[in-house]
Amino acid sequence: MKKIIELLKIGDLEQSILVSLKDNLNDTFNNLKMAVNISQNAFQLEITEYNSERMQYNADKILDRIIKLTKNHKVFRILGVIDKDIYSELLNFVFGIAIRPIKRISGTPVVSLISVTRLREQFYNKPENDDLFELRILKEAIHELGHTFSLEHCNKFCIMQFSNSLMDTDKKPVQFCESCGEKIINFL
Repeated sequence: MKKIIELLKIGDLEQSILVSLKDNLNDTFNNLKMAVNISQNAFQLEITEYNSERMQYNADKILDRIIKLTKNHKVFRILGVIDKDIYSELLNFVFGIAIRPIKRISGTPVVSLISVTRLREQFYNKPENDDLFELRILKEAIHELGHTFSLEHCNKFCIMQFSNSLMDTDKKPVQFCESCGEKIINFL
């Protein structure tokens, strides 16, 4: 039986982004006996998650609320996808954030979150490139899901390289290095 990774739409997000991501992630994780579904639930942002001084949403607060709302949810992993600029404590912005299994609350799935906002060329006042946008979303999704398998940042040519900028995201491959791939297999 395949383990389920569920994509959770957060706030206003184009459904086509989730559909494309679902298909791409299914291709990536199929050989690991995992399947990706889109949640039927809608998850709306709360005003308490918005920091008006920063004009960004607090990713930690969003992640905490997802964990609370999905307690006893019967899926293997949840990946929230949002189209708002997000930050985490001590960081100006993040492309994504994840809860590692050691920090998970008993009875809840392991949860991660990505934002597509800074992955758009438009955010940097450049012409849109849909193919590049889709690839960046896939890379960040795989990266954050990798953290949910207890993977740390990797110094090899690997999807688990840390992205401090969009250039870093564009440089890294879309797959795990051999070492990180083996760690996921051993984790499962």
